[in-house]
Amino acid sequence: MAKISRSILGTLMFLSLTGCTNFSQPVSVNPNVSVQKEEPAIVVPEAVKQKLAEPGNAQRNDIRKFPYPYEAMLSIASDIDDTTVEEFKQYHRFLNTKETTPYGQGVGLDISDSMFMYMGNDQQVKVDKEGHGMNFVMTYFDGLNPNQIHNAAQIDYFFKAGWIDSLHGYGDFSRKNTHDISFNRSLVEKAWQALNQSGIHPKVLINHGDEANVGNFGGYSPNRVTKYQEGDVPKSPYYNADLTLKNGIHYIWNSIAESEFGHDSPIFEIKLRDGQKVWGFHRYTHELKGSQYNWNWSPRDLHLQLTNQHLDELIKKHQYSILAQHFGGYNLGFPLGEEDIKSLRELASYQEQGKILVARTSRLLDYSAAQQFVDYTVAHEEGKMWINIKSIKDPIFGVEEPSIEQVRGLTFYTDDPENTILLLNLTPIPSSEVQRNKADSSGKKSISIRWFAADYTDYTKNAP
Repeated sequence: MAKISRSILGTLMFLSLTGCTNFSQPVSVNPNVSVQKEEPAIVVPEAVKQKLAEPGNAQRNDIRKFPYPYEAMLSIASDIDDTTVEEFKQYHRFLNTKETTPYGQGVGLDISDSMFMYMGNDQQVKVDKEGHGMNFVMTYFDGLNPNQIHNAAQIDYFFKAGWIDSLHGYGDFSRKNTHDISFNRSLVEKAWQALNQSGIHPKVLINHGDEANVGNFGGYSPNRVTKYQEGDVPKSPYYNADLTLKNGIHYIWNSIAESEFGHDSPIFEIKLRDGQKVWGFHRYTHELKGSQYNWNWSPRDLHLQLTNQHLDELIKKHQYSILAQHFGGYNLGFPLGEEDIKSLRELASYQEQGKILVARTSRLLDYSAAQQFVDYTVAHEEGKMWINIKSIKDPIFGVEEPSIEQVRGLTFYTDDPENTILLLNLTPIPSSEVQRNKADSSGKKSISIRWFAADYTDYTKNAP
């Protein structure tokens, strides 16, 4: 039987104390959707511009909660603990592509991963079936040396391919002796210098590890085990929240474990001890049996997370779910068993049927923020309905004029989709990016900005 990685086991023990075409994801041809054919350039009349400039003419019930036709969204957020480059490539080839693998055809889902910058863990752990130690874990730098790269080329490549989208802390700083701290602020400064120079700009930070990971922040409480967190204390030598938010992190998982599978919103406001605010996000980590935590965030327990009961309830309640996982954290070789593979195929089936949209963590979080905080106006003129997306009014990070990538999936209800025009700051959205939808379960028709195209590319073939 494969051994559970000591670093993950330590984390578990620590946290237990605490016209017809495809619609925009890998779905069969859907007769309920039409994509606008290319037309001559649309000119926005001055009368329309004037009406769109009037405030307060849009109702929040004009906007659908999820991209059409889905009734829920789900993400699997995998922590990179004890994962080698070869393990990473093996399981993502199955998760993200439709290639033929030794475990059957890949499931072709949009599942991204996290990354470590440093390795400061001094535990003697075998991280793979070959018996390699912690120095084989996929990290940007070699150990704690920011002047020596380790797997920087692979991390850069897979981040830009979309198979990585999150920071897992700034590395693994768990220690045999949790008072023997290996983290410091300078490591964070050097990490962002390297990431910015490489064009790697994550928006998601997932706290990692035990109480030796003092740079964590967002979940501090004097009455919880998270009282060790010092990353948002300006007077602490481990303070880094200023650097973290300044460099683009918008969402953090704050180390608080949760047994709720779904949430009406995946994000919630966190006020840090330095006065800053950031979005926290929920992650499903375990089931409760009485007062006992039944951790199911290991890959051989994926089928216990992706049950039909969980998925059906998510649809019924129209909710979001982000599952915590550790796909490469156990020295299993290929991490998934038959039951887990079956559950992933079932999840893919839910997506193909237009029930649950599976999206990488950063996309799900960005979509939720856009859907909740989009500022748009509506005008009726010349027999047409005009919808103008002006900005995303994020109550924490401020007003931003979005690109089309930031509003993908937004869906607006309209009585007449064929005579509705979508604008982005008074510029018509290209017809190839517009999707017109028949009535959903509410009985309402709608119009959408197309979701991200499915990408089944096998990025392992040309990986460095």
